[in-house]
Amino acid sequence: MKKNKMHNNINNTGFKVPQDYFASLEDTILSEVKLKERLSDPGYKTPVNYFDSLEDKIMNAVQPQKEIKVVKLFTWRKVSYVAAIAACLILMVNIFFNNTKDVTIENIETASIENYILNEDLETDEFASLFTKEDLSEVRLITDDYSSETLDNFIFDNLDIEDIITK
Repeated sequence: MKKNKMHNNINNTGFKVPQDYFASLEDTILSEVKLKERLSDPGYKTPVNYFDSLEDKIMNAVQPQKEIKVVKLFTWRKVSYVAAIAACLILMVNIFFNNTKDVTIENIETASIENYILNEDLETDEFASLFTKEDLSEVRLITDDYSSETLDNFIFDNLDIEDIITK
């Protein structure tokens, strides 16, 4: 048998090392060691008794040091002043720029007076209080004397029985 040639020869292992690999190997290893040291030690350390005084520091920072004065925009006092000034201005405008005539009996329409008297159901005492003695003396009353027969004849001639019964 022939000797089989082996593919593994000492001269040819199949692996190659990059050029200048061993020259920079030491630096690479040292940098990784330093990196692992840094990762194990985070670098943040709390001062001694830090958490004992932390609550007091936070409460002092949160609580207001001075009493803050609050000024309201709308107060009842300001609103009342503004309302009083507005009322005075409206009153002044009405007094100085009012061009209406004085209301007297002569200016009121007769139809308005008649409607008032008819719709208000005035008693005779109330109605009499509207007139003075001089006004009543000027009124001429009808003083014609009618006999009862004349009135009866007028009623029977001009009114129906149904009107008399319903009234």
